[in-house]
Amino acid sequence: MKQKKTIRKGLVAVLMIVSMWSLTVFASDGETVQPAMYATFWALVPPIVAIGLALITKEVYSSLFIGIVVGGLFASNFHFEGTVNSVLNEGMISVLTSSDNVGIIIFLVVLGVIVSMMNKAGGSAAFGGVGRKKGSVQESGHSLRRLPLGF
Repeated sequence: MKQKKTIRKGLVAVLMIVSMWSLTVFASDGETVQPAMYATFWALVPPIVAIGLALITKEVYSSLFIGIVVGGLFASNFHFEGTVNSVLNEGMISVLTSSDNVGIIIFLVVLGVIVSMMNKAGGSAAFGGVGRKKGSVQESGHSLRRLPLGF
């Protein structure tokens, strides 16, 4: 178990070093900012980085944020100021100021609160108990009854 943690930390460190190395290699000298990687293979790199880091580190939020930063780097042609601008102003702030997006965020927060309250009250355990009791595999001909429960 200790060896797996060491390997994970090493992989994360290597990924961070490689991403920082790419900053110095691809940095340009202050020309106009145009996303040259639009509609190319490089547009797939930020989600691949985010998904890969999430699977390796089991930290979803930090992996998503790193994927967003990598996408901001690509969108600004590896300029630091452009990256900060595209991640904060064009990304997070513009999303949070849109009324449609705020409605979705409020819905997701309320849904998360309801699910958390259901877990605290034991609703998930009771639902699992119903699935175990009423939908056992030994019963023949009752697979359609288990279908709505997801078992």
